[in-house]
Amino acid sequence: MLKTGKTIVEVELASNWNDVKNLTVNRLGDAFQKHANCFFTEHDVHSVLYNIAKEELQLNGIMTEETYDRHRVRLVHHEYPTPFRCDMRGYGFEIKYEKPYRRGHYDLVILNPKFVRDNKLDVVYGKDYQKFKSAMRDVKVEPLIWACEVIFFSGVKKLSKNAIKIIEQDTLKVKETLRYKVGQNVNFCKIGSVLVFAGHNAEETSDLKQQVERLGKKHELEVSLSTAQPEK
Repeated sequence: MLKTGKTIVEVELASNWNDVKNLTVNRLGDAFQKHANCFFTEHDVHSVLYNIAKEELQLNGIMTEETYDRHRVRLVHHEYPTPFRCDMRGYGFEIKYEKPYRRGHYDLVILNPKFVRDNKLDVVYGKDYQKFKSAMRDVKVEPLIWACEVIFFSGVKKLSKNAIKIIEQDTLKVKETLRYKVGQNVNFCKIGSVLVFAGHNAEETSDLKQQVERLGKKHELEVSLSTAQPEK
């Protein structure tokens, strides 16, 4: 079968999604470390993450895709809804299946191009829960390539005493997402990450760094910590 240029790009990228994710994470970590004082809020981190992810996909020639009903959409999005309702009271996380619990959202996702092509815009959009849940019964590929959670601790304040609890809550959210099955035993998401940013230097965050490393090993998930460089 003759492959088009686009198909070749997609086949090559399919085996390199981890590379795209790693390049994005590394670029964001470097930017934060060098310019931590430019980040005032978590949303600032989200914005830079979005732009870097978009650039990495653009470099691979696959930044957008067309839905089944011929709407062209970008693959990178903020605040994409979870496929399940959940309880995030306190510092816990638990999947729930009935009201009054509501769905959560991911800080950033990369949609699977094949999922976009196979579904209409209202399904890909994900806002209508009943329609989305119904469509999930028939999917044959992971709807999400990457689900990422971002946590930010400002350097102008002391680190929260509950920092590791805050991080673990998002870690559980991503872990459960990677385990969540849709369609005929298909994972909802392929890759998951929790990216932590602290506007404090490495010395100030040494204890938190150790806790984050233990947390990542415990849940077998990428949980990383980026800190500010010490002032000269």
